[in-house]
Amino acid sequence: MNPATSNNKSPHNPLGPMVKESVDRFLLEYQSGSPDFSNFTSIFSRLLHSLPDAPLEIIWFYSALTCHAAKSAGRDAPEQQVSRTKELFQLLVSCSSSCNAVKKVAVLAPVVYELYFLVIERKGLKKEVEDLLEVVVSYVSICSSREFEEEDELESSGPCFLDLIRVWIVDKPKKDVKSFFPVVSDDVRKGICEDCGTGLGRLAGVVMTEAFLLRLCLKLDARTLRAELERDMHSWAVQTIAGFRNFYFFGTLLRMLLDPVLPVTLLLKFEDEILLREVLYDALIMVDYPFLSPHNGRKLHDELLKSSAVLLLLVAETAMQFIRENGDHSKVDSYKDAVSKSCLPSQLLKWVACQTGSGRITSRPTASTPAALIKWLLIVEDLGIRVFDSDILKLHAKAVVCKSRIEHDNAFILSPYNEGVVEDIIDDADLDMVDSMDATFMAYTCPVVLASDGTRKRKDGRKEEGEIPVKFLKSHIHENVAKSNIFHSCVGDGLSSRNEEYSPILQEDILSMEQ
Repeated sequence: MNPATSNNKSPHNPLGPMVKESVDRFLLEYQSGSPDFSNFTSIFSRLLHSLPDAPLEIIWFYSALTCHAAKSAGRDAPEQQVSRTKELFQLLVSCSSSCNAVKKVAVLAPVVYELYFLVIERKGLKKEVEDLLEVVVSYVSICSSREFEEEDELESSGPCFLDLIRVWIVDKPKKDVKSFFPVVSDDVRKGICEDCGTGLGRLAGVVMTEAFLLRLCLKLDARTLRAELERDMHSWAVQTIAGFRNFYFFGTLLRMLLDPVLPVTLLLKFEDEILLREVLYDALIMVDYPFLSPHNGRKLHDELLKSSAVLLLLVAETAMQFIRENGDHSKVDSYKDAVSKSCLPSQLLKWVACQTGSGRITSRPTASTPAALIKWLLIVEDLGIRVFDSDILKLHAKAVVCKSRIEHDNAFILSPYNEGVVEDIIDDADLDMVDSMDATFMAYTCPVVLASDGTRKRKDGRKEEGEIPVKFLKSHIHENVAKSNIFHSCVGDGLSSRNEEYSPILQEDILSMEQ
C-alpha cells in the first residue's frame, strides 16, 4: 500500500449531499458579507451529538463555523489568537473523542494550520505557541500508542474535503491548499488532494509531519550553543518519531528530504535549514526504529514496507552526497553502515522475491550500499516490476545513481595484469568506446549533465570543452578481459556483467539478510 497512491475506502455517506449544500451556501453568504453562523452551527451541533463516530467532514465544518464565529465576534486580536487556537484544539479533541485513533489525529490539521500562521505573523507569541504545540505533539503521541487499523487508515476524508479547506481559509489572502498545508512539499500536497480527498491515514501522517517540523523549527530559534542545540533537536526528533511510530509520517518526512529545499523557508534562515536537514538525516537513517521491523507484532502491509524502504535508500544516498560535499567522510561511512544493518533493505529484497514467482529476476545486488541497491532496483523495474511509486521517485533514483557514479568512478579500473602497461592520453574515440559499453545501464540513469558554468558535461562528469586532458593507464591484454573490467568499473559496486557478479535470489539469502 503506497501512501501516495493507495485506494481509499469510500462508503456511501448519506450526509454528503447535505454537507456539500451547506458548504456552498456558507461560502456564498461569507462572500456576500452576511454569513449566518448560528443557523449552520445549530444544525451541525445536533448532527455531532447524534453520531457516535462522526465523519471528518461534519467535525471540520462545525469546528470551522465555531472558529469563524469567534473571529467575527472580535476575538481575533493578537492576545486572543492563541486562546482561540487552544479552544479549537479542545473542540476538535472533544468532537472526535469517540472516533478511532487515526481520525483523532487527522482532524487536527486546522490546529497546525492556525499555529503556523501564529508563528509567522505573531512572533511575540512564540512561547505561548511553543507550549500549545508541545501539547498537540503529546496528544498525537498518545493517539499513536494505539494500533492504527488499516481499515481506519483507508477511510476516505470525503468528497467535500477540498471544499472544507476553502471554508477554513476563506478569510486568508491566499485561498489555496498550500495555505492550509504550509509545512509539506508540493508533491505531498498533490497526494493529499488527488481525487478530491485522501485516506485518513495519509492525512494523519501529514498532520504529524507538520507538527513535528514546526516544533523543530521553534527549537532552532532557541539561543543555545550550536552543538548543544543539535543534540537536543536530535534527541527530541528520535523520541518523537519512535512515539508516533507511523509509516505514513515516516514516509512523508523521507519524501520531503528528497527535495532540494525543505518547506520551512519562511520559518528559518538558510544555515538553520541546513542544520534541520542534518538532524533529520541522522534521526531517520542512523536509528533503526522498532516500528519498522516486521517482527514487532504489528500488522504491516508489504507495499507500505516496500515504499518506506525505497524512500530510505534514496534519502540515504542523497544524505551521503550532501555530507560528502561538506567533507564529513566519517559520517558517510556511518550512514552506509546504518543502512546495511537496517531491516528495511532485507524486507525490500524479500518483497522483490515475492513479485518474481516466474523467476524473471535471477540476480541480487552484490553490495548493501544505498547506491548499489538503487541501481539494482532500477534494473528490476526495467524488467517490468513496479518498484517506484511514481515517475518522480524513479527520476530521483536515476539522479542519485548518476551523481554517485560521477563522484566515485574514476576513468576505468586497471586490470590486475599490469605487465606491458603504457601511459596514454585517451581521446574522444576511446571515451566513446567506454560510453558505448556502459550504455546498458547508463542509458536510462545518466542523461547529459550540465556543468554549473553552462558547458556540456559528459556522462562521466568531464566537461566536453575547455578542460585539461586527463591521463589514464591502459592495459594491453586480451580484449575480452579489458571489456569486462571496463564494464565493471562503469557499473561500480552494484551489478556487473560477469556471471559471478550475478547471484540468484535464494530464500536462504533473504533469510540471512534479515538476521
